[in-house]
Amino acid sequence: MKTIFRRELLDHLKSVQFSVLLAAGLILFAANGIVFVQQYSRLNSDYRLHVAQEDQHPSTVGTSLFKAPSPLLFMAEGGEKNSPPGYVLFPKQGISAMPAGPRNFKMPEVPELDWAFIIKMVFSLYVILLGFETVSGEKERGTLRLVLSNPVGRVKLLTAKYLAILASAMVPFLIGLVVSLIIIGLFLPSVLGLGSLLRVVVFLFLSLAYLSLFAFLSLFFSSLILRSSLVLLVLLAFWIIFAFIIPDASSLLAEKFAKAPSEYQMAKLVGPTIQKEVWARIERVRDRAEKGELKTEKDVLAEADRAFSEGQERVRKLYDDYDKAMQQRADLARKISRVSPAALFQYSADDIAETGPAVDARFLQDVRNFSRTYDDYIMKKVGQVVGTSPWSYSTSVTLNGKHVYLGSPFPQEYQGDKSDFPRFSESQPSLVDGLRNGLWDIAGLLVWNILLAGLAFSAFLRTDVR
Repeated sequence: MKTIFRRELLDHLKSVQFSVLLAAGLILFAANGIVFVQQYSRLNSDYRLHVAQEDQHPSTVGTSLFKAPSPLLFMAEGGEKNSPPGYVLFPKQGISAMPAGPRNFKMPEVPELDWAFIIKMVFSLYVILLGFETVSGEKERGTLRLVLSNPVGRVKLLTAKYLAILASAMVPFLIGLVVSLIIIGLFLPSVLGLGSLLRVVVFLFLSLAYLSLFAFLSLFFSSLILRSSLVLLVLLAFWIIFAFIIPDASSLLAEKFAKAPSEYQMAKLVGPTIQKEVWARIERVRDRAEKGELKTEKDVLAEADRAFSEGQERVRKLYDDYDKAMQQRADLARKISRVSPAALFQYSADDIAETGPAVDARFLQDVRNFSRTYDDYIMKKVGQVVGTSPWSYSTSVTLNGKHVYLGSPFPQEYQGDKSDFPRFSESQPSLVDGLRNGLWDIAGLLVWNILLAGLAFSAFLRTDVR
């Protein structure tokens, strides 16, 4: 088995495919390191500047909370460029997402050059190009029959071929990985702490599991189909389905089956809801004042503020329900896309790198937790917590022959000492938390490997070498 492994590995290392992958890997991983250094330096600088500005100007009207950029963006970007960089927190748990970075509308789907992309697209294709003729090519040349005439079992032979494919793929991967880390370490040494290096090791095993299933897939079809050219076409079709069709189709299927209103339908609901929940309540306050049920101006103003606050909560619930429906649709799309091993690998890499939707959800929960501390501080300083709203109203009522102005309440800015303003801090999950979040995705990759390994060995054991 060792002899076969060395021979297969040497053949792969001498191949044109290996030379092309080695050159491409060096270029891509070097570009990854350079791009990350520039990107992270800019993001971290902006983050520190914004946080310092907020610390210098604390406010009881609204405060901005920024998400620290992940130091592992080079590993898996996780859609961070399309995520809000933070949230604006208003009194009474009002939360508004900051706009994401500007999009490239000419080429909006340009992927990030992170490690996950390089493995998912480049190295998986290389494994296919190596493995498609591993069995079928030897059958066509008649060498497989000659090899099996020696005292070597089929299981050992296929195992040696499988290990040789993975070993030849890992050589340029490790070289490229080291190049990327050297570039990052030279310019951003603080990024590569012990915790980051441990996550790099875990990512290495994830990549090995992902490439492994393509090696098994190649060996399966190479054992099942006689013609190498047909094997290559079938494998390329599966690669396209896994990498593109299933992830793209998942969002379309989720949009079809998830119950979420469109932006147009949502816009049509807002106006009538404001009329029903806000203005109707204000009109009832006016009627009560004109009928003499409310005796003093203070009573009228208090009832108007309460009516506006209650109506605003109902309108806010409409938006919250819309956000939940959109989140459920996104979650459904992710569940559907998990049929593809490419999606499983991407999601597990995001969890290990602490990027992606799970991190966004965690940060939003941190903001919600801080909102209670923020409201308590406002209550202590101002004496009341008044929520903000994108809607306002202005009207008047006649009370005992006097016109009383009714308008939307607004939060007040405390003018005194705010040196004790509460500080916001993000939760810092550990590597164990990342593994726990990605447990099912990692398990999915292992299931794919077990299934395809069983198919590959079963097909090879039944292969007719005559």
